[in-house]
Order: sequence, then structure tokens, then C-alpha cells
Amino acid sequence: MDTDETKDPLEILRLAQEDRRAEPAPTETGERRDWRDLLTGALLALILIAGATGVAWQFYGERLRRPEWVERLLPGKAHPAGTAALRDVYYCPMHKDYQSDKPGNCPICSMQLVKKEKSAMAAESPAPMGASGRPNTIFVAPQQQQLTGVRTEPAGYRHLAKEIRAAGKIAYDETRVTHIHTKVSGWIEHVFVDFAGKFVRQGDPLFTFYSPDLVATQEEYLLALRAQKDLASSSFERVTTGARSLVEASRQRLRLWDVTDEEVSRLEKEGKALRTLTVYSPVGGLVTERAAYHHGRYVSPEMDLYTIVDLSRVWALGEIYEYELPLVKTGEKTEIEMPYEQGAPPLRGTVNYVYPYLNPATRTGQIRMEFPNPSYALKPDMFVNVKLRINLGRQLTVPEDAVFDTGTEQYVFVDKGNGYFEPRKVKLGVQAEGYYAITEGLRSGERVATAANFILDSESRLKGAFGNMGAPQVAAAKPAEQLQIQLRTDPSPAKVGDNSVWVRVADVRGSPVHDASVRVRVSMPAMGSMPPMNSEAVLASKGNGEYSGTLKIPLAWTWQTTVTVERAGEFLGSAQFSIIAR
Repeated sequence: MDTDETKDPLEILRLAQEDRRAEPAPTETGERRDWRDLLTGALLALILIAGATGVAWQFYGERLRRPEWVERLLPGKAHPAGTAALRDVYYCPMHKDYQSDKPGNCPICSMQLVKKEKSAMAAESPAPMGASGRPNTIFVAPQQQQLTGVRTEPAGYRHLAKEIRAAGKIAYDETRVTHIHTKVSGWIEHVFVDFAGKFVRQGDPLFTFYSPDLVATQEEYLLALRAQKDLASSSFERVTTGARSLVEASRQRLRLWDVTDEEVSRLEKEGKALRTLTVYSPVGGLVTERAAYHHGRYVSPEMDLYTIVDLSRVWALGEIYEYELPLVKTGEKTEIEMPYEQGAPPLRGTVNYVYPYLNPATRTGQIRMEFPNPSYALKPDMFVNVKLRINLGRQLTVPEDAVFDTGTEQYVFVDKGNGYFEPRKVKLGVQAEGYYAITEGLRSGERVATAANFILDSESRLKGAFGNMGAPQVAAAKPAEQLQIQLRTDPSPAKVGDNSVWVRVADVRGSPVHDASVRVRVSMPAMGSMPPMNSEAVLASKGNGEYSGTLKIPLAWTWQTTVTVERAGEFLGSAQFSIIAR
């Protein structure tokens, strides 16, 4: 006979009402009857609430004790074969560990659940997420790859050219600067080039000046000429030779004082000394400085009277960033453009010097380029845009988006097929034309993910895989597909603190793997000021390929979990799971 505790709540309510009707007529006052009715109603309400709570606990408790509920929360557990394995399953695109058999919203992020295709479920059942046994791999389901836009591209060799752009400024060619001086002291009498900025041609007169020393030398030259003429008929050879030597010495002195051959011929023709001497420009170019003035200014040999610059060829000085300087070599071809001349063809030149020092304020180095300037379009101190194209040769490359930079190391995600990606550390070379050159860590033809940031939606999974990369892999390890690994926790979802962990290991035929060393490791990456956390348990064999032990979980989190199986020091395989602790 059922006790009151096991009766149905509705039955209890019916019996209470019958008892109430069977009672004799009340003799109490109206107020006492009201209090009795009130107490009876409250008691019946409490009985109904207790009964409903018991039924709910019996229903959900029974379901929570079912192993398939626990296993369904774990990505490493394969669904049984048959129609039950292909029932409707809904998952969260952001938290792939959460699955449900009904549509709705994710309880973690409130994102709408997505229905998993039956074909994808059937394809995943032989090798469920995390159960591949491949060490240091990340599984991304095909549906998630479509949602996150994951693309892959093979690494390959290509010819790279690095384009360097810099700001530049036009400068004089210092080897084409001429300074005008007089060789003797005197006074300026007339100036032909009377302002700075004037262009002169080679041979144009600059100024005339009077010098007593120059007049005296002309007189000596005329005397030597007359003596040579008078002594030409002498019978003494030494006399005629001495007269010729005196004439030649006087003529050489005039030439050293910049008296031209034309003026010497004029002196010989006229037979009298010229009062002033004309100084001519030895080069063509732009007069940038002038110190020769009218009104009889006294000048001496140390005075710089004119500065003339030949602008038929000019320099461009470019500022190159410190990290780009090693790429620039003497002889590299370069181009410059004027910022204000849109659409004009660039001017081409050559790098002829790389200065061996840096500007400490801008951390840039200066390079010098040479350009022809026949039309004088390039003017000193003009700003230009400099472009260099450095040929880097044939190199192994991947797209820039394929590289995941942690700040201290660089990784690429190598596509291993069937949704598995291996984070692999690489060494980078130069960056050019949207590609990175790879100097170590990758082979030509290996496909890499070109959008590595899709991994960040599950940072714990990413960091856990990176953390495992430090362990050496055994070259003779068995292929990961030869192991089937299942994982359960008790309770499920796991709790903070000690949890019972159960693992079953079988080979490809489903036969249990005996006498293995099984380790379960959970990890969480560093976040902000919180350091990374790890916890590990070594499981004991219970026979029939089953292993169990106690795993301590530090706090509520979705933990990246790695199950590693070894036997006699030989690596057999591993699988990755996610344990949700609440």
C-alpha cells in the first residue's frame, strides 16, 4: 500500500476534500471557521508544491544519470551507429562544445543555435571532434569553416620584390660646385653677373679687376719679348736661350694668375700692359652666392667671390627607416615623383651612396641618389617622393593573413585535412607584396589557413594547442586514426574541485587497449592579470580498455582537455576535448 510520501499530489487533495465533507457540522464561530479554512488551503498548496518538485527531481535526475547525456556534452564521444546517431542536433557557432536536440538559444552567449546537417553528422561520427588522436592539432568542423570564412592556400615559391617608399629632398651635386677666387690681390672695377640665382654658361665674363702685381707681370712679359727680339741675332747661343726662357717664365706666370691665352695674345699684339683683367666662368651653372660688388671693392685670393653649381645632374637625399636599410644597396635603381605633378612620368636614377649613420631623432638612415636634370626641372631643396623596388629573388612564401603573430613567435595553421589544423611555428623573412617569406618551418605545397584569426573564438583551445607544441613528437608514433578515445566526467557538467574521470581507449577495430599509460590534462590560457592554469591526472587501468582517476578543476570554465595515451614510453595517440565546469 502506498504511503503518503509516494501518493500522487492530486490524490492527496481529493482525499482531503472528502474528509472535509464527511465532518460534522461545525459548532465554532464564523471567525474560527475562517482560520481553519485558511490553514487547510495553505497546507494543500504546500503539498502540491512538494509533489511537483519531487516529480521534477525524479525526472531530471534520472536523465542526468544516463551516460549518453554526459557523453553528448563531450566532443570526443562518438554517437552510436544507427538512426539515433543521426537525430537532429543543434549547436552554438561560438561555443561548439554546447549541443542540444532542440532549437533555441545558447545559454552561454544567447546566440541562436544552428542545426547540424545529417551528412556532416554522419561524416563526423567515425572521427568526432577532438578524437583524432593527432597531437597539437585543432579541429574546426566544415560548417564552422563556412561560417567563419576559413580559406586555405598552398605555400609556394615566387619572385618577391620589396617596394620601399620614402620622403626625399633635392640637393646640389657636391662634386659639381665651383668657387671663384682671384689669384692676386686687387680692386673690382666692373661686374657682369650682379645677382645670385643667375644662370651662366661656361666662358661668360663675371667681373674685371685691377691689380698692380698683374700689371707689373705684364710689363715684365713685354720686356722679355723685346729682349728676345733684340738678342735673336746674337752669336752666343746662351744669350738667345736665356731670352727665350725669360719670355716663357713670364707667360707661365700670367697663365697661373688666370690670364687667358686670348688676353696674352692681345697683350703681345698691342705691346702694352692691360690695366684690368677679366675673370670668366670656368663652368656653366647657377650662381648661388656672390661677393663681387661694384665701386672698387678690394679683393684678395682667400675671398670666395662667386659660387656656381652645375645643375645638369642633381642628388636626391632619401630618409629610409632603420629596418629597411639592410635591403638598400649601392647601384639600386630608383624613381622619384613630384607630389604636385599628378600623372607625370617618374624620373629614374641610381643609388650611389648609403650614409653610414642614423638620425637619432627619426631613427632613419639617409641614402643618396643621382638623377639627370637636363631641363633643370629638379631644383635644390625641392621635396619629392622616393620609390625603390628591391629584387629579393625566389623565396618560399605564404600570404600575410596566414601568419599568426603572438608578439614573440609566429605561427601558421597547416591544413592537415578533414577539418584538422596544426599550429606550426615558423621563421619569417622579408614581408613584400602581401606575402611573408618563410625561412624555416614549412615546405612548399603545404596548405595553410589564410585567416588565422578564426581560431580566436576559442582562445583556450588555441593556447592549449600552442602549449603542447613544446613536447617532442615520436617519429615512430602510430597514426592517430588507429585509436578511439572516449571521455566522461562525474558529475557532468563537471564541478569546481575533484571530479571522477573515465576514459575508454580502443583500436581501429574497437578492441580495448590494455596496459597503457593514460594522462588527462586540462589547461586555460592567461587572461589579463590572471596567469595560465593547468591540472593533470594520471588514470589507473580498470581493465577492458577503461581507465579512471580523479581530476581537480580549479574554477568554472570551458577547459581545453588533452588525453594522451602511451605504452612503454611509446606515444600511441592523443585526443582533444572540452570539459565544461560549472
